[in-house]
Amino acid sequence: MILSKLFITLSIFANIFSGNKDIEVNHDYLDSHINLSIKHFESEKEEYEKLNTFNGETVDEIATKLNRYLNSTLKGKGEFIAKYSIEVGMDPYLATGVMLQETGCYWTCSYLTRVCNNVGGNKGKPGCNGGSYRKFNSIEDGIKFAINKLNSYYKKGLTTTEQIGPKYASDPKWAVRVNRYINKLKK
Repeated sequence: MILSKLFITLSIFANIFSGNKDIEVNHDYLDSHINLSIKHFESEKEEYEKLNTFNGETVDEIATKLNRYLNSTLKGKGEFIAKYSIEVGMDPYLATGVMLQETGCYWTCSYLTRVCNNVGGNKGKPGCNGGSYRKFNSIEDGIKFAINKLNSYYKKGLTTTEQIGPKYASDPKWAVRVNRYINKLKK
């Protein structure tokens, strides 16, 4: 839509400047359409930046940082994690820090992650190999579930590992361990 309006506008200007005097130009009309196009572009740019940045960093910058520490089953999933986290309003560093703590994917991912695509230590049905931990059809499904679970705490105002930890994990040192990963990821 913007491109067609721009093309029409440029065509009119081309005719004017090429010496074609048969065209009468309504400058107010042109100005109003140019201003509408600029406002639409600015609105689209804002929406794009909202969906593709977090605290001033682009998805690509975040993904590069995350991918340095994602190994085994999560290798190369930094962009997916960053995009989905930002899309739902979640801190991608916190989400990835939790995944690293829960999966061991800083080195080699746990059996639960490799076989069941469970990146959050989440329990539920369908069970993985008859156990109490949940099985996911794909690693992306497991990542989305883990991020959504963490985001449910975010929506309740629990936005730090210290606030989320007692609700998420039984390990009293969970927050300290996740924060270590977060600090590494942000460098």
